[in-house]
Amino acid sequence: MNVTKISIYQFFTLMTLFLLGSSIVLGLNLEAEENAWIINTGAASTGVLLFFFYVYLLKRNGWPEFHKLLELAFGKVIGKIVLLLYSLYFLYIAIRVLKDFVYFIAQTFFYNIDHWIIVLVSVYLICYAAILGLEAMARTSEILFVFTMLLIALIFFFSFMSGVTMRENVRPLIDLEILDLSNWVQYITFPYGEMVVFLVLFPFLNDHQKLIKYGWISIVFSGALLISITQLIIAILGAKVASLYTYPLVKSLEMIEVLGIIQHLELLTAFAFIIVGFVKVSIFFISAAKGISYMLPIFQDKFIIFLLGGIALVSSFIIAKDLPQHIYIGLELVPTYLHVPFQFILPLLILLLTWMKGMKKQRKGVKKGV
Repeated sequence: MNVTKISIYQFFTLMTLFLLGSSIVLGLNLEAEENAWIINTGAASTGVLLFFFYVYLLKRNGWPEFHKLLELAFGKVIGKIVLLLYSLYFLYIAIRVLKDFVYFIAQTFFYNIDHWIIVLVSVYLICYAAILGLEAMARTSEILFVFTMLLIALIFFFSFMSGVTMRENVRPLIDLEILDLSNWVQYITFPYGEMVVFLVLFPFLNDHQKLIKYGWISIVFSGALLISITQLIIAILGAKVASLYTYPLVKSLEMIEVLGIIQHLELLTAFAFIIVGFVKVSIFFISAAKGISYMLPIFQDKFIIFLLGGIALVSSFIIAKDLPQHIYIGLELVPTYLHVPFQFILPLLILLLTWMKGMKKQRKGVKKGV
């Protein structure tokens, strides 16, 4: 994977598409009903704070590549073990998002197609993207970003043109009686906590000062889009009904009809999900492959990529037996037992260890000077 520098705009498009991910189709925190916008606003605000935390973690250590950052914090041996764990974590999340994609396509559009066909084609495209590298992925994201924004704009335009949206459905805007923050771990870990994967990518930006100044805009922008899409779903279906559907945006668009001609706009969600799902899985996959390639330098990058592709292909059939189990694992188990350690605990530990080692060096320097 020949990685070179990427621009701040390419980062903006990558981050935006990454954060939209499967959230654009599944709907974000619709179980909060009318309070969904409050939860999503709080989650996006937390995402901005997480972004600055991850950026600070790299900045204070001189913008090292991820494997060097881990070695700086834990030492070479333990650092490689942590790198392996992170690589497996990135690969697992990539497989989970891929599984989201498979279920969506199979249950929404192609009812009779075998899952293995969708998985095989998807894994092939993801491996191809990984072979081309991050720079090619970043350039591609510029084009895919324009298509995605156009699709989202069309969704909103035809939704309002058809008259299926109802203001009454989004009221009351705040319902304190049903406001439940017990799922706060899920709210802050998906999708914003998943930005931890960008610890691998941040060092490759060509201007880190612009990242610090403008990088947060992508989180605010994608957060605003997710809030708007969630409110649109509620305006069409109603809060209680929307929370019952696995793919509420698809159900919302099925109700749209303009002049008896324009209908079946749920196809737009398929195109949008294909784009954002591809970008998100590719970023996780490329990051996992980079970690494994560093640990196994004797193997060529292509071998590592196809090896991980094979693992992803097989694992996609065994991580969950059906959609309900897949959703249960993703919403109930993964946030607590995987996301929290890798998104919060380990980064905080890295910050603490690098800070302590930095203080030791300063003390030694002072002693030598004396």
